[in-house]
Order: sequence, then C-alpha cells, then structure tokens
Amino acid sequence: MNEVLPAGTVRHAFRFEGDAREYFGIWIVNLFLTMITLGLYSPWAKVRKKRYFYGNTWVAGANFDYHGDPVSILKGRLLAFAAFAAYTVVSEFYPRAAYGVLLAAIAASPWLIQRTLRFNAVNSSYRNLRFHFHGGLRDAAVAVWPLALWPILGLLLGADGDVPRTAWHWFALIVPGLAFAASYPRVVGALKRYSVGNAAFGDARFGIDLPYSEMYVIYIAAGIAAFLGLFAIGAVVGLVAIGSPKIGVGLFWLAYLGGIAAFLAYTRSRVANVVFGGTRMAGGVRFVSTLAAGKLAKIYFVNLLAVACTFGLAVPWAVVRTAHYRAEQLALESDGDLDDVLAAIARPVSAAGDQLGEMFDVDLSL
Repeated sequence: MNEVLPAGTVRHAFRFEGDAREYFGIWIVNLFLTMITLGLYSPWAKVRKKRYFYGNTWVAGANFDYHGDPVSILKGRLLAFAAFAAYTVVSEFYPRAAYGVLLAAIAASPWLIQRTLRFNAVNSSYRNLRFHFHGGLRDAAVAVWPLALWPILGLLLGADGDVPRTAWHWFALIVPGLAFAASYPRVVGALKRYSVGNAAFGDARFGIDLPYSEMYVIYIAAGIAAFLGLFAIGAVVGLVAIGSPKIGVGLFWLAYLGGIAAFLAYTRSRVANVVFGGTRMAGGVRFVSTLAAGKLAKIYFVNLLAVACTFGLAVPWAVVRTAHYRAEQLALESDGDLDDVLAAIARPVSAAGDQLGEMFDVDLSL
C-alpha cells in the first residue's frame, strides 16, 4: 500500500545506478596499484571510488559529485598509520603505556574529526552547490570526551599484561572495557548530532533531533541479542560436532558469518533510520529512511559468503548490491516543489560566489 503524504508534501526517492561489472574495473585497478605502491596509491583509489559512487547516486533528477584531493587524504592516512603504529609498538612492549597512547589519540581526535568533516563536506556537491561544515572544536571535544574514561581507568587501575592473572588483574582489564561499552552509544549519538547538526548545503543549515536514549536502546538490544545468539550457536554447534566434527566446523563458520551479518544489519539499519528520520534542512526538507534489519542481514550474509568463496573477488558486487538497497530505502521530502526550495537556497550562495574559504588539508576517514 502506498503511503499517503500530507497535502503539499513531495517525496523524491534516492537511487543508485552503479553497475557491479563497471565498478569491478575500477576496484581491480585500485587494488593492483595500491598493492604495488605498498598502500601509497590508496588515497587516489578512495577518490576514484567516491567519485563513482557519488556520481551514480541520484535524487530529484540530479546526482552528487565528489571533489576530494588525494594528497589531502594521504596526509590523513599517514596520521592514522603513525597513530596505529605507535599504539601497536607500545602495547607490545609496554602494555600499560598503551593506554597513554590511546588517551593522546582521543585528546587529538576532536581536531581530526572537525577537519575530516569539513574536508568531506566542502568536497561534496549536489547540483553544483557545495556542502559545508561549521562545527567547532569545543563541540567535537564534548562529543568524544566519554571515550577518555577507557584509557584513564586503564592507567589508574594499572592493568599490565606481564603480571599474574589475579582477580585484581582481571578487574583492571574488565572495568576499562565496560566504561568503553557504556560510553560508546552516547559517543555515537553525540558524533551524529555534531556531524549533522553543523552541516549545511550552501547556506541552508541542517538540524537533527536525536535522543541519546535511542542509541542506548539500539546497542543494548544488539548486545543482548549477540550474547544470547552466541550461547545458542555454541550449544547447537557443540552438539552437532559431537556426531560429525566436519559438519560442526562448517556450521560454526556459517553461524559466525550469520551472526556478524545480523549484528551489523540491526545496528546500522536502526541507527540510519533514527538519524535520517530526525534530520531536517532549512527550507522544509527532511529525510525518510526505511532500512529493514532482516533484509539488510540477508544482503550482508550473502555478501560475506560470496566474498569468502571468491577469495575477495566478489567485493565489488557486494558493495554495489548493498548500495542499491540502501539508496532504495532513502527518500527526500519537501514542503512544495523541491526545485523551488533549492533555488531559494542557492540564490544567496551564488550571489556570494560560493566561496570555499579555508581549504582543510586533512581527511582521516578510511
């Protein structure tokens, strides 16, 4: 049954027109060049991928464009690699000091998040009009600060991998992890508020209504389901393995892939629906997301099986297949004709020349 829209409301469905065979050509070249350059080509590969996916994403008769500079992305990648390398080395030789590296990374993250969001926004456009991002460092710090409890508790409790596995040692290991789990939904919600609430299309600002309680409901439900699922899967696989070890191993891997698919599908679909459902843009524009966790789980499960069975060659097919479904379940609504709304948004920006302002040179997103 078709949904009846309020009088004067116009809905435009998103669509993705990418083709798996076409994208395979881009993907295989990107993979080859990234491998022979030991990863240095990866920023150029990312730009090619983004331009393909942006260019094939359409709504209201127009597609998106991406204008990112690979050199800027390379700088972000080098920063990320340096931080990961430092954490790996320190955690290997000085386990307790690894919490100090994590704390330093969290302290630097507001600056990196802000720069990344600005870079991605200003390098994205629709109908030749750029997006922008106006978020400040203070708001970014407020969004991520709860994550600092994880390394701070680790440092205070003195968890160290070289000491005997005493009850206190286990306590010192578990408590920081619990602090991370307890703060994660809040941080996800805060970052969504920060990224969406400070975004703009031309001069038209976005707004978002996103209660933190929604995030906690999603992740608590997912955590409980994952725990019960692991228990049930372990019991069933164990019983089967007693009679037939080979079948038990095969069943374990199928259940493992299915569990990952279900967890990711549930959290991603629910978060996307809540975030898009609460997003508004000046001019009476809003979004509608109707991702179904069950449908997305089937897509993820088949994707994982295909990628595993083809030793990774099915990645382009899996990515394009997912993009088609996600686009199909997203729509744009406007109060009145969207062309009139966009014309009103573009008019003051065009008069000012749509200046890009400061060019931010860091993109940490992978």
